[in-house]
Amino acid sequence: ASATRRVRHDILQQLQLREPHKYIASFHRSNLRYVVQECAKDNHSRLLLTALRAYAGQSVIVYAPTIAIVEQTVDFLADRRIAAIPYHGQMETSERRRNQERWTNDEVRVLVGTIAFGLGINKPAVRAVIHTSLPKSIEQYYQEAGRAGRDGEPSDCVLLWQPKDAGLLAYFIEKLNDPDEKERAWQRYHAVRRFAESARCRHLQICNHFGQVPKWERCDMCDVCGNLPAWLKAPPSKELAVRKSPPAREEVRPAVQPKPAAPPVSPVRELLEFMKDWRRVAARRAEVPAYVVLSDAALEDLCRKRPGNLRELLTVFGIGERKAELYGAEIFGAFEAFAKGARAAVREVAQISPADETIRLLAEGKTFGEIAQIRGRQVSTVVNMVADLIERGRLEYGVEWVGPEAHERIAAVIERLGSQWLKPLREALPPDISYDQIRLVVAWARARDLAAK
Repeated sequence: ASATRRVRHDILQQLQLREPHKYIASFHRSNLRYVVQECAKDNHSRLLLTALRAYAGQSVIVYAPTIAIVEQTVDFLADRRIAAIPYHGQMETSERRRNQERWTNDEVRVLVGTIAFGLGINKPAVRAVIHTSLPKSIEQYYQEAGRAGRDGEPSDCVLLWQPKDAGLLAYFIEKLNDPDEKERAWQRYHAVRRFAESARCRHLQICNHFGQVPKWERCDMCDVCGNLPAWLKAPPSKELAVRKSPPAREEVRPAVQPKPAAPPVSPVRELLEFMKDWRRVAARRAEVPAYVVLSDAALEDLCRKRPGNLRELLTVFGIGERKAELYGAEIFGAFEAFAKGARAAVREVAQISPADETIRLLAEGKTFGEIAQIRGRQVSTVVNMVADLIERGRLEYGVEWVGPEAHERIAAVIERLGSQWLKPLREALPPDISYDQIRLVVAWARARDLAAK
């Protein structure tokens, strides 16, 4: 993904591979616009603010170098009515997961994180990745910036750095004890400085760093080649003073001062915002990210065409027969609700969580198989959710779900081996006992032990 020639050579040496086939794709992401700006101290925050306002309503990742700066940045943005959430290693795992889900599902558009954020993230419609300081290496920057525009749409990779960033990197390099590691760190440092300060095409520099030599000299998709975002061309805003009001990380606060009347919202844009609410509902029910239901591009095409029947729906970009079968009726229902001005009704449905829906269906006497069919999930997924609800004390365990005999056999093995790991239990039980049965009895045992404590 981001291996230089030296790293590729090390891989071959470490694994002792002889004449392997090597497949190296292009490092040139033509839809990404690289923008690098050296900032004076008093202009750094101003540019970040200007950029985020330009990307309003779109998914953005902001990378900060330390946990403290992540928290400061979130508070700074909240004071200026930009809702953002943090992500870093000192947060509880559950809180990190929740913030990631909220950002992935478009509940909050801006996420500010350290390098701890991003592994396994594959959200297609990220319109900008903004770094607020120099990264430690080109490899790190390429990986993080490359989380923008995975849907192929034009997206921005913005690096806002200050001279003090270089001094901080150099300070940490000098503290390294291993001479070889220190030498490699200095090489990475100089590569990053060249990238940030050079007047050569940014795309060209990245490709060269990874050992590729493009045939072109200008990409026309970076600041060096003259392609600047509109927010960077515009005169800077004078509004920067901190407002004397409490932070609002999770919601946009109403303006304190009256504002000029906003320009009228187009019907298509208004419908698009309405349908994003519907998409969040559908995603929450299916327990998938919002973009899995419909991508941003598909949603925009849907709102432009506003199909009135199944045949017209199939002409929408990104909607095939399967999507039409899954969501067609809901889409037409949402269009009808929009026409009646019933946006609140869509938002109300969003409050029904998958866990609550599962509890309701169990109370109605539905089997795990029936619940899986209703919700379009695997039976094992339903079992895992039920087990989690049992462990958290939200649902009472039912022996009938496992069978009295199987329950006794599994419980006896748990008494002997404990309930921490499933695999030893699986190996100690006969093959007619399933993983799902073990998982449910383990949940019962953990809830019992927790109650005893």
